[in-house]
Amino acid sequence: MKKLILYLVALLVVAVGGYLLSTGMIPGIGGDRSILRTQSIRFFECLKFKEFTEAANFHSVEDRKDADIPNMIEDLFRIPPEYLDIQDISVLFVEIDTSGDLAKTKTRCHVKELNSAEERNHEIILYWKREGEDWNLKLRSSLERF
Repeated sequence: MKKLILYLVALLVVAVGGYLLSTGMIPGIGGDRSILRTQSIRFFECLKFKEFTEAANFHSVEDRKDADIPNMIEDLFRIPPEYLDIQDISVLFVEIDTSGDLAKTKTRCHVKELNSAEERNHEIILYWKREGEDWNLKLRSSLERF
């Protein structure tokens, strides 16, 4: 009976470990999924702490030249950046295409508007493109609204 319980516990540990590894939730081990998860969280942390220049660094050089990141953030959240208080950031999933060069991360941000008592949850999909060894945000599909 003890062996059966031990086998079941071991099977559960392997299953949970496999799931965490496949979703990139184990930092440093999950490969590209882990990198994308970390970069997505870091991008929103830059927005949270009003580091718009650093947030722009997640985009390609061409996108950085003419991007007005603060206005794009205002369009994305429908809140002026100075009133935006991002309180919680979570990555719901990371998906990489079969070529390994395109990816998307679905995120959820709990946001409070500072000049009111309004709080909202925003689900945002960030689109990424591998350029060399780096993953860059695709500005037009991630922040720009049509």
